[in-house]
Amino acid sequence: MAACAAVEPGRTPEEALYVPVEAGPAPSAPSESLREVAGSFRRNETVGTALLRHGLSGNFIHELVEKARPVYNLARVRAQQPYWLHFTESGDFRDFIYFVDDERYLTVYRHGDTLIPVMKNFNFEVRTEAVSGVIRDSLFMAVTRAGEGEQLAVDLADIFMWDIDFWTDIQRNDSFRLLVEKRYLDGDFRKYGAILAAEITVQDKTFTAFRFGDPSGKARYYSCDGKALSKSFLKSPLRFTRISSRFSLARRHPILKIVRPHLGVDYAAPHGTQVVAVASGRVAFAGSRGDYGRLVHLRHSHAYETMYAHLSGIAVSPGQQVAQGDVIGYVGSSGLASGPHLDFRVLQRGKFVNPGKVVVPPDPPVTADRMPLFLALRDGLQEQLDQARFMGVGGTK
Repeated sequence: MAACAAVEPGRTPEEALYVPVEAGPAPSAPSESLREVAGSFRRNETVGTALLRHGLSGNFIHELVEKARPVYNLARVRAQQPYWLHFTESGDFRDFIYFVDDERYLTVYRHGDTLIPVMKNFNFEVRTEAVSGVIRDSLFMAVTRAGEGEQLAVDLADIFMWDIDFWTDIQRNDSFRLLVEKRYLDGDFRKYGAILAAEITVQDKTFTAFRFGDPSGKARYYSCDGKALSKSFLKSPLRFTRISSRFSLARRHPILKIVRPHLGVDYAAPHGTQVVAVASGRVAFAGSRGDYGRLVHLRHSHAYETMYAHLSGIAVSPGQQVAQGDVIGYVGSSGLASGPHLDFRVLQRGKFVNPGKVVVPPDPPVTADRMPLFLALRDGLQEQLDQARFMGVGGTK
């Protein structure tokens, strides 16, 4: 696919704003020095047990929890999450700070004779950075060799999961490059934000993605010409696995030792690996069925059906509606199976078809009235991608 041309990109206001959201007046900076106590919640520990260790009374802790309740229920504190207490030089309580998650923190501070709870968003510094690399073995390894975390590899794979099987399609010397928002707090990297643009070359074919808001405001990924990358069927019901047996009309069965059709694709994967629905639909069957072992059978639109066999466990019930990507079961070796794997099958109008040959239309493209905005964004991001051509085996810019 040809690269796209270039203008200055912009970011949407909702992507740029990371301002505090407060539920009350902000505390004023204290004029006196404070004593700080830092900790993190232990396994199965309550906020009461933790704060008693630091000398606060049971009555005061009860008041603190009740005052915080309209903003956040401190009964839901999680193990390993950090907290801080500040006391004046005379030993009076000043404030309590708790990291609710990686986006927000709770502060309960003294204001006169009362306690005020405030929930705030972290005021991240957001930087757009380029990452690129050459794949020697797997996408995971290529991304980590570029100095990045595995989550970035997962996010990248999620963008292209409708078109690329990241085990079977990837070959040595394939490559990737991307632009990603990274969030920093006090100069330290804290988490990845959105991937704004990405290219991945697989077997000399280049796939490109640009992040752009659809008419409802939801961000989606589109190719150079504005076609949606997302489709009604995923490329694979498993992530980062390998195909051990393909669709065949004459395969020698590993247990029965006879030649008979294999009307699906076998994915070898560790026992318990999550299996997801490749498309939205309704559960037609979920239970045990002969040689299939534990089986989930889904019915989809356009006369398609999918079957997921030899499961170790089932996560859905007959009649249940499932969305694309929902976990429906777990890899196992139930039924007539020589080892843990998923037997995945697709039917169209009641007849088995090769899952690798299923062609389904993509989601709606960029609308005509929004195309000028998309093209301007695309061109600017493409220019930045072009500047991210491979620095050695990969790296950040």
